Amino acid sequence: MRLAPFFTAPAAAAILASLAASTLASPAQANGRYPAAGEIAVHPSNPKTILVRATYGFLLTTNGGQEWQWICEPAVGFNSEEDPVVSFTADGTILAGIFEGMSLGTPDGCSWSFVPGGLANKYVIDVAVDKVDATQGVLIISNSTGQDDAGDAIFLTQVWQTTDSGHTWAQAGVDLPSQFLGLTVDTAPSDAQRIYLSGRNGPPDYPGVLERSDDRGATWQELPIPGADSTHLPYIGAVDPHNADIVYVRLDSDPSDTLLVTTDGGMTWKTIYTAVGKLYSFAVSPDGTTVVTGGDMDGVLTAPSSTLAFTKASSIGPLCLTWTTEGLYACADEFVDKFTAGVSVDQGKTFTPLMHLNDLCGPLTCASSTPVGQQCPAQWPTLAASIYATCGPDAGEATSSSTSSGGSPTPASKGCSCAVPGGAAGGTAAGVLSLAGLVVALGRRARPRRRSRR
Repeated sequence: MRLAPFFTAPAAAAILASLAASTLASPAQANGRYPAAGEIAVHPSNPKTILVRATYGFLLTTNGGQEWQWICEPAVGFNSEEDPVVSFTADGTILAGIFEGMSLGTPDGCSWSFVPGGLANKYVIDVAVDKVDATQGVLIISNSTGQDDAGDAIFLTQVWQTTDSGHTWAQAGVDLPSQFLGLTVDTAPSDAQRIYLSGRNGPPDYPGVLERSDDRGATWQELPIPGADSTHLPYIGAVDPHNADIVYVRLDSDPSDTLLVTTDGGMTWKTIYTAVGKLYSFAVSPDGTTVVTGGDMDGVLTAPSSTLAFTKASSIGPLCLTWTTEGLYACADEFVDKFTAGVSVDQGKTFTPLMHLNDLCGPLTCASSTPVGQQCPAQWPTLAASIYATCGPDAGEATSSSTSSGGSPTPASKGCSCAVPGGAAGGTAAGVLSLAGLVVALGRRARPRRRSRR
């Protein structure tokens, strides 16, 4: 899905934003999208292996951010309009839920293939790997199958599960009601039988609902979510790691979002935060004592789970949040927050950059017989020039938007200056950042509307 315009107000701001995008020559030229990260997945047993989903493909590091390599979209099986939900399973298999089905990546990221059978050509809307046993996970498909006699859309909505790190999948339980459009899925870490779905029902009011199963999908109980409808869509933020009845839900609406919580498995609900703007993610600390959310207008907000009284931890505008025992990971806007992916060990007060926009070191090194080896190298020079990558093959062909003292363009460095945690953005991005600073002076950009909660 395409990004929203950078600004909703002054024409001057729109012009400056357009100039910033054209100066960046990012996938804004390659696929029309502003270069941004939207999700971070961390290997469950090897925290130095991290995957970032961006608007220009997947970014992979296996050494904790010292070097990043690129996986192009076609190798995985999706196009530039999509924002796949990604996760690692226990053995390092990468899950990517996309329009065409469930794409499985080998642990090295080089080979990708679709799960055959009942998931083939089905839109995998959301994926959740079990936080206790990462060999297990669930996904949700929700696909339009036509119209009923009244002309209203009907959907095939199913939960599928894996018990072998994503290699095989089978339907969990029964189909959901035909007018239910699923949006997110999650399981309760403390109860393997508990599954939650969020979505909306059909006419006349299109109410937002929580579907709850206490028997791994064999039966479902539909529970209303107050205030949720077709213009206030409900997305599951998280299930408490210790209490299966505590579920956090975000209502996505314009111009601002709302956070709700239930402490009795969806029977009753309480509003815990009304945002100034959009909230792009939500996470719970591994020990369950703290929750975090945030967005470009609200910053990073944390609260004790015992009180849910939110305070502002920092002004970073997170585009995604992932919390593991290693720390709180966040995606951010390079031009505003000065990093693309970072990690915090003080509950969001400060972030150490793990990746800058120009830190990519080329396409992932793979055999030419693999999907990545076949498709990504030829696309790399264009992307490298677009994001001013300062290392990797052909990256040196990019030139900076800044000028030397003689007034001529300064070539991008051909040496690999790939991300060292805490390092500054490369010099080639400095000119773009300067222009972006003018845009920021008029206000922070509107961020993409993400279909995923994470």
